[in-house]
Amino acid sequence: MELGLKNKVAIITGGASGLGRETARYFVKDSARVVVADVNEENIGKVLNELKELGGEAEGIRVDVRNYGDCERMVELAKGRFGGCDVLVAEAGISGGERFFLDSMPQDWDAVLDINIRGVLNSNRAVAPAMIEKKKGVIINIASEAGKLGEKRMVVYSASKGAVIGFTKAFSVEMGRFNIRVNAVCPGVTMTPMTAGYSKEQIEKSSKFYPLGRLGQPEDIAAMITFLASDQTSWVTGQAISVSGGFGRS
Repeated sequence: MELGLKNKVAIITGGASGLGRETARYFVKDSARVVVADVNEENIGKVLNELKELGGEAEGIRVDVRNYGDCERMVELAKGRFGGCDVLVAEAGISGGERFFLDSMPQDWDAVLDINIRGVLNSNRAVAPAMIEKKKGVIINIASEAGKLGEKRMVVYSASKGAVIGFTKAFSVEMGRFNIRVNAVCPGVTMTPMTAGYSKEQIEKSSKFYPLGRLGQPEDIAAMITFLASDQTSWVTGQAISVSGGFGRS
């Protein structure tokens, strides 16, 4: 299926590893032009080389999504290099580790809340004016199945991703009049650097909770993100779409 992403310009936060990296690969394979925004400069260079080997047009920029000025600069790069921004994938996020909530203190929550919530708000706010100028755009915020269901030992993470879902639904209502679609993708447990510490036993145990019998791979999520970015889903907005092997069924 031709998704029609040729020459579209996509900004991907957290684009230098995990889901962001795989999404960037999917986009350039469909002839989109990509801005890889990430806090890890070394990884940005590696991903840019990969994308260019695939024949893609890509630029990179160091961005800490907690800093609104950084988010503005990534949009200016997209406009200066490629003429604008058609798609935002707000993927940058962290898990914050696993522990019972009562074993944590307020200072332990700061990074998760700042990156996962404020980072999404910052990137959405910075990109929106460029899309409004064109009267068209797609924003895809990466939430989590944990944001729908809640997970023990991941209470703050679950709260942060629930906030992303709520924000996405509300913002989609505001942006509809500009022909801008805003959706969230909610992965289940996916094998990325965030889960790199899982043992073989943990993977096998966790897989039993999934009707399809396995944990996710980055390409499972990237395929849905790419589809949502395309005009094939032009009447889809305000949704929190689970890609979780049947785990949540919501």
